[in-house]
Amino acid sequence: MENNKIEQWISRDTHIKQDMINRMVDLFDEATMKHYYGFIDEERENTDVTNYNNEKATTNYYESLFKVIDYFLNGEDLKVDDEVKNEIDDILEAFEADVDENGINTEEIRRAFLLLDIKAFKNVNFPLDLITPDVVGLIFAKLINACYFDKKELLVLDPNFGVGNLMFTLYNYAKMEIHMIGMENHPLLASAAMHKANMMMIPLEMYYQDALEYQVLEPDLVLSDLATYDYDNSEYHSKLYNQGVKYFPYLAIEHDLMIDKPHLSFYLVNNDFFSHDKSNLFNDYLHERGHIVCLITLPTSMFQNQNEAKSILVIQNVVTTSKDMHIFMLPDFSNKEKFLNKLEEVEDFLKEIKK
Repeated sequence: MENNKIEQWISRDTHIKQDMINRMVDLFDEATMKHYYGFIDEERENTDVTNYNNEKATTNYYESLFKVIDYFLNGEDLKVDDEVKNEIDDILEAFEADVDENGINTEEIRRAFLLLDIKAFKNVNFPLDLITPDVVGLIFAKLINACYFDKKELLVLDPNFGVGNLMFTLYNYAKMEIHMIGMENHPLLASAAMHKANMMMIPLEMYYQDALEYQVLEPDLVLSDLATYDYDNSEYHSKLYNQGVKYFPYLAIEHDLMIDKPHLSFYLVNNDFFSHDKSNLFNDYLHERGHIVCLITLPTSMFQNQNEAKSILVIQNVVTTSKDMHIFMLPDFSNKEKFLNKLEEVEDFLKEIKK
């Protein structure tokens, strides 16, 4: 497939055609499964091992999906026999015909690949909570649009990029141009994010590295859905880590606060964020280097497990003498009017702090 033709297809329009999302999921899933079994068959036929283990395939759903995307975009070798390749060609030609007739936009591609991500996660036994829910991404987009209402473009860093659902949602719904920088240290997640960006034909500067390794960056904005685990790296040193702080979100924010350029950071954090071991050291450091702008608690109904409900923490790497922390509690979706009114209140607050 020629890239110039794909560029002609894709728009930034956010009018959603659900039929196109479903069609894309069905066709790319079918092509992926054709490749998955075709690759295994090809490998079996070309191996010298007579007791080939059918139960232990050397590929997975994601790897086959990436192969299909690379073949679709760039004509890269599928490494399957001609019969399977021809079947995949027929599937992808059907997709091309659908897009020629109906068009497609980046948001439809993002939503389609979110459903493919879920299938891939189940195949490789990844927990689904590694994917930021769509509704959370939409809230981030609304808040950032309000906060940066006077900006035409933003350089945005996500140091814990994952498959990119949060950043790509922002990209599609932002009223300004978003230049994306991502950090991700898991090869499958980093590759999934890059392949989605390639399918959407949007630029993504992705670094396959640890979230605490970046050095000279000056983003306008940092946002991230922070993974929750204890970080252990004998070669890593920082003020907090050297004092025994291991909770990754604390260390990620510490690293963010080392950036000299004044900026806001929007983090999705667990509701027990402030109660982890050595939180007092983190709080002291935070107030030495910046301050909390506000905390926005999200409705528990947004999350499958209410014990894992989250909030949006907004910080700024500018020191202030004020110790006040504005807290906004978004009500449940069951009362849409109350929810939207409270969200508008948060938007108005963010507009004021940027004036």
